[in-house]
Amino acid sequence: MAGTPVQTSTSAAHAKADLGHNWRPLKPVAKVIDTAPAEAIGPEKRITPLRKAFGFKPAVQRWSYLLPPGVMQFRVAFFAAQAPTLSALDQHPLHAWVAEHVVGHAHGPTCMQHARSRSVAGFFTHVVCAYWLSEEKFAAWSADPHAEAWWQAPERLVGELGTWREILRVPRDRQESLYWLDFPIGMSASPEITLYPTPYCGYYGSMRDRLQLAAYDTLEPTGDRELRRREPRAGYGQHWSVKVPHNLAVIRGGSSWGFMDGDQHADYESQLRVPVTNGMDYLQRNPLPSGCASMLWQRSTDANGNEHPDEHAHAYFISLSHLENWSERHGSHAAIFAAAIRRYKHYGSANQLRTWHEVYILPEGDQRFEYLNCHPETGLLPWCDAQRLR
Repeated sequence: MAGTPVQTSTSAAHAKADLGHNWRPLKPVAKVIDTAPAEAIGPEKRITPLRKAFGFKPAVQRWSYLLPPGVMQFRVAFFAAQAPTLSALDQHPLHAWVAEHVVGHAHGPTCMQHARSRSVAGFFTHVVCAYWLSEEKFAAWSADPHAEAWWQAPERLVGELGTWREILRVPRDRQESLYWLDFPIGMSASPEITLYPTPYCGYYGSMRDRLQLAAYDTLEPTGDRELRRREPRAGYGQHWSVKVPHNLAVIRGGSSWGFMDGDQHADYESQLRVPVTNGMDYLQRNPLPSGCASMLWQRSTDANGNEHPDEHAHAYFISLSHLENWSERHGSHAAIFAAAIRRYKHYGSANQLRTWHEVYILPEGDQRFEYLNCHPETGLLPWCDAQRLR
């Protein structure tokens, strides 16, 4: 089910030590434009009216990404190693597979990110997130029999090590994002995209306003409207393929303290980090009332597990409405939002906090979610229809 970062610092005295192992911010590589494109603004007439108030100005301007012309969908893939201890996680064979068949592949992704967490159930996870913008490159990569053979090997279902992959197909009009220009992370670390100042940020409801398809579609699920546990699955020793329900909402996002001086880091630790952690803990432990089927609260790392000064969520909600309901109506998120706005207003242009997120609303079909030898509470395994492959 859920997870907390493997290790975090909660003391302001650790402001410098907690920056991570030899961490340096990435150099921005994305193209930048000064105005939002027409597709980001959308039509005047919408199924759901815009929530932005007339004349509203955000406390801080944020930026979103524009896909290259002609790119109508992209892929976001998560490859994960699961182990009972950190030492076992370090030795997981997935690391070698990623190095050879993802990083070193001629048709590999445009950018990648690593993270680690520990679940409520106690196991450790290392997740590799990879983005493909070219369908041709993704198709060539996914058709490589040598890369696929590793997943089908009998040894994947033996022993104490689990492995999973979630490969998302995201249409162009089913995504929205928020970034800072000087903090490339997630898709914004790709040189193939363009960043623009979003006209919709800094108010409740802006998430749906940024989703292009929301102008024409309510984005409600067509099946179950609430989470429902399926029959228990052993998980261990088994290979499961999960069927993703229509309009499943995915969010990735978090915050970095890597740009902060000692004073701003102390303020972050005392005023914002605690409510953020409490909010993630609520979602981890309350899937049924929140509609959050899976929440990994992760610490960003390098490929070897050395920590970076960033924590972020990787979560699945049964619908966008459930994600909105938590973000707009639950006290745990209200505390986060209020603390963030207070910080932005206090520091103004001198603010050193960097936050980001990406949201995808997945259509059913051509989504690949597979869990091999995993704990039965892993990801979507307890919550969705599934087929046992082995």
